[in-house]
Amino acid sequence: MHYLTMLLGSLLSMLGINEPPGQTSVTRISGEHTLLSRTTVRSGVANFQCLQSESGSCFYQLYREQCGAGQGMQVCNREPLMDFVVLVGRTRQMSNLPEGFAQQVLIRK
Repeated sequence: MHYLTMLLGSLLSMLGINEPPGQTSVTRISGEHTLLSRTTVRSGVANFQCLQSESGSCFYQLYREQCGAGQGMQVCNREPLMDFVVLVGRTRQMSNLPEGFAQQVLIRK
């Protein structure tokens, strides 16, 4: 199956069929608690996918951070945007998020 996927991807690339450019972020936490999450932002649409979590859910915090110089050091202000939960095996799709938003994926029991 892995070889078939690679072959199909190569064939589509040769034909000029490509996915639009985007950004993918993978968060992996291992140790006492485990979590695996993937976020993809492409063409203004963000997909938050919870792949694995001991609690059965991934907890997301979205924010926008603005930094500037102040008193000889860099000062950052974090503006919270929203918090939400995605169950393991599910994906939440969102659009109209502000440009340059950031995320944090948390483990909660």
